[in-house]
Amino acid sequence: NMNCQWIIAPPGAASVTLNFTAFSTQSGADFVRVFSCPEWSCLSSSELPGSPFSGSFLPGPVTSSTGVMKVTFTTDGSVKGGGFDALYSSTVPTCPWSGTVLTNAADSISDGAGPYLNNMDCNWIIAQPDSPLRLTFASLRTEFGHDFVHVYSCADSSCISNSELPGSPFTGYNLPRPVVSVTGVMKVAFTSDGDITDDGFSAFFQSLVTGCPSSGVVMAASNGSISDGSGPYQDNMYCSWIIAPPGAVSVTLTFTAFDTQAGLDLIRVFSCPDSRCSLASEVSGSPFSGSSVPGPVVSSTGVMKVTMTSGASFSSLNGFAGVYTSQVVVCPLSGTLLTAASGSISDGSGPYQDNMSCSWIIAPLGAISITLTFATFSTEACCDKVRVYSCIDSGCGDTFELAGSPFSGSLVPNTILSGTGVMKVTFISDESTALAGFEASYHSFRSSCPFRESGEVLTASNGSIGDGPFTTYTNMNCQWIIAPPGAASVTLNFTAFSTQSGADFIRVFSCQDSSCSTNLELPGSPFTGKSVPGPVTSSTGVMEVTLTSGGGLTADGFRAFYQSTLVGPECPFSRTVLKAVNGSISDGKGDYGPLSDCYWIIAPDAALTTTLRFTSLSTELGKDVIYIYSCCNVSCACATLLVGPLSGNMIPAPVTSSTGVLMVTFQSDRRIQFSGFEASYWATYCRAGEIQRGGSCTQCPLGYFSGDFAAECTICPAGAYSTIQGASTCTSCPANSFNSYRGSASSDTCLPCIKGTYSPAGSTSCFDCSNQTNAADTGLCSRFLSLHRCCCI
Repeated sequence: NMNCQWIIAPPGAASVTLNFTAFSTQSGADFVRVFSCPEWSCLSSSELPGSPFSGSFLPGPVTSSTGVMKVTFTTDGSVKGGGFDALYSSTVPTCPWSGTVLTNAADSISDGAGPYLNNMDCNWIIAQPDSPLRLTFASLRTEFGHDFVHVYSCADSSCISNSELPGSPFTGYNLPRPVVSVTGVMKVAFTSDGDITDDGFSAFFQSLVTGCPSSGVVMAASNGSISDGSGPYQDNMYCSWIIAPPGAVSVTLTFTAFDTQAGLDLIRVFSCPDSRCSLASEVSGSPFSGSSVPGPVVSSTGVMKVTMTSGASFSSLNGFAGVYTSQVVVCPLSGTLLTAASGSISDGSGPYQDNMSCSWIIAPLGAISITLTFATFSTEACCDKVRVYSCIDSGCGDTFELAGSPFSGSLVPNTILSGTGVMKVTFISDESTALAGFEASYHSFRSSCPFRESGEVLTASNGSIGDGPFTTYTNMNCQWIIAPPGAASVTLNFTAFSTQSGADFIRVFSCQDSSCSTNLELPGSPFTGKSVPGPVTSSTGVMEVTLTSGGGLTADGFRAFYQSTLVGPECPFSRTVLKAVNGSISDGKGDYGPLSDCYWIIAPDAALTTTLRFTSLSTELGKDVIYIYSCCNVSCACATLLVGPLSGNMIPAPVTSSTGVLMVTFQSDRRIQFSGFEASYWATYCRAGEIQRGGSCTQCPLGYFSGDFAAECTICPAGAYSTIQGASTCTSCPANSFNSYRGSASSDTCLPCIKGTYSPAGSTSCFDCSNQTNAADTGLCSRFLSLHRCCCI
């Protein structure tokens, strides 16, 4: 009465064979049965030829071609016997090079020749850590929905950390688009089940070059530009950009130039939920290729990913360029320094937006503490948070998150106190649910001072102080900071003055900036008594005035008005792009002014190099400084510091930019001014037939030409050709021939006109010979008459 069962299902097995080594059962009563199953559960099975087995005869080998075998043994209640013993073996199919790490820059993989087998489990790891990888399918024929090719991007060659690439897994007959792993490590896996097989797949992989400006960078500016670079792009290239301006609710890409190999070199645009772009959806119309400039493309999530891939087309096309803009929603007063004694902040009216990033620094002058009280509060509990910090100073470089922070959800937080007198508040939302947001008011506390605007930073160019209740109370501590933007000096004129002599003091200081952390008491200060002081001037453009009173008698106090003088004009040609092949720059005639902030971009068109040489230099050492940068383009979006800071009177050696673009900056403080500097510049160029690339001259290829000072090679027009590299002009096709293609690199492309037609030199087509074609014999025109008429012979 035995009833035993075994299922033999080695992973990946194509077949299982059972070999009996001993066999003795009661004939016709006790049976061994062997079945073939399509999968390991064996819910359905088919009994193999020869089964069942019974008696004392040793059966031959039995094979299941599905890779799964079921064996059963049943006995009745009578005679017992020696039973049976058996060994099984399996064949596990594999693919060529499966299980290996492939480090070739380019190669191919496949499941092998001919139809693949059942239960295959193959994998390849392709590792080129220094460059992205592209996998291009040459063929795909698998059982749809059962046999799959998976493609993953891996962090390293172990592929323990991986993510499946968009579109994967692939199954069926539709040939997938090329797949790119930007990490330089790719894993490919192929699995088949135990049922139908087909021809399988083959694919080619290749490492790609990354030569585009800012490729791989997350671009946080609200507006900007991207391109594959200047001139023809490279073959086998992969570039990617993620555009994620903080707070953006949408990003729009507008193509300004487009010229790629149609159907082969592709620009793809994706909309992403966040700046990681791990979950990206391709926008409508993408991918783009060819020579037609696509229309604007919009990502409504506020994050956009753009990729460019090129094949081995040898097309020498110019690629693409585009500018992006974003719609950024910011909170009211976000990013500003709030110096009023009290006020309010909020995320704005109505529901806030996704991907918002707002911050406020509350720093009323003279404050010793600040409270923040929320009036309303409703944010996504998991993800949209308000944080509140206490800061040491208004720069908030050192912060301490206050108790209870961060805040999220629908519960209105309790009032929060910062004991330092400076508070920072931030609000960040994610890319999903947006609710009503928050509103809050703040109030600061400081030592008592009844005078109007005490504790404030006064930014008007002219004004008055001390005209509050015109009485000096006891135990007062008042402060005014006068800092008109761009002021070179501030003068304080007293109109009334009455304080308790020797006990109540007015002090006047000169400051380096509006924080007045560094100040210098001015001559004559402090002032006390009843005599009206004379004018007091701060030559830095920032003045601090303080009033301290003792606990004794009171007096009428003081009244004063202030005036400021503004910084002189900018340096000549500052903030402009200088394109002349040579010229000069300077801070201007005479001594430069305080708070100078000048810059020049020197970018002669198509320059190979640009050199700057100083002819004079005299600035305040260590304070009024010059920096010189080499830029990758005329916008100086990417710049490398060549020399700086320069100051004093030591003239440096000439400075050269190998990119042909220089940026020079000059800044001065409020204190001492000198005669400044003068410098001249000049550019070097490539000769005709060459263009500047990477700091050297490169000859134009066949079919192209360039003239003097050219930034790009120009393709030969139809009707002409260029048979040499470095051509300065293209050669026109001779008379009575034509060429209708651009970029021709051989005279053989100039085809003769057919019988009865003619053409002038440089033609793109031939013209009828005007009623004389019947007399034509050879089909070629012998000569030209006026208006290009011809006689045919």
